[in-house]
Amino acid sequence: MARHPVRSTEPRHADTIDGTIGRRLRLLREARRMPLTEVALSLGKSVGYLSQVERGLSSLPVRDLVRIAELLGVDFLSLVSPVEAGEGASPIRRAADTASVTFHPSGITKRPLAPAAPGELQLFLMTLEPGSSTGKDLYSHEGEEAGLVLEGSIRLTIATETHSLAQGDAFRFASSTPHGFANTAELRSVVLWVNSRR
Repeated sequence: MARHPVRSTEPRHADTIDGTIGRRLRLLREARRMPLTEVALSLGKSVGYLSQVERGLSSLPVRDLVRIAELLGVDFLSLVSPVEAGEGASPIRRAADTASVTFHPSGITKRPLAPAAPGELQLFLMTLEPGSSTGKDLYSHEGEEAGLVLEGSIRLTIATETHSLAQGDAFRFASSTPHGFANTAELRSVVLWVNSRR
């Protein structure tokens, strides 16, 4: 039972993740001497809301986490990965060292797969619950991304074009192009996702 997600334990896991992300955001912001008001203005959020995020009381959607990571000059997954990266990090990542990160209220769960060793590529398994999405607004960031739909189907919007992708379909595009995605199916969908920071 311990190896499989149990629905009743998800809120407690989410609270732990929210607290971890909030602490990292605060430490990174303070290390850069960046006022909370500056971050709030850049994201179009209130200072009070971001204060709650830093205290683990609220969650940022995926697109805002990507934007704040860029604003702080860090890799997106470094905000959410439980394994700390570093020069001495192992080139191997064991299954036991990998934990899923749920982004509320999007219904999207990301499981980092790439080792914490420094590199340009990020690899993760993304699970989208029925009806989940990155939101109505498209977002963009540096790099390139590609993926393969392993299970179910997703709707992927890249700039002005929307694509319906089913199991076995793949994609690749420049991350600087505004994009977003959703699971419009009745069952969950799973995507193997790759990001490159260049």
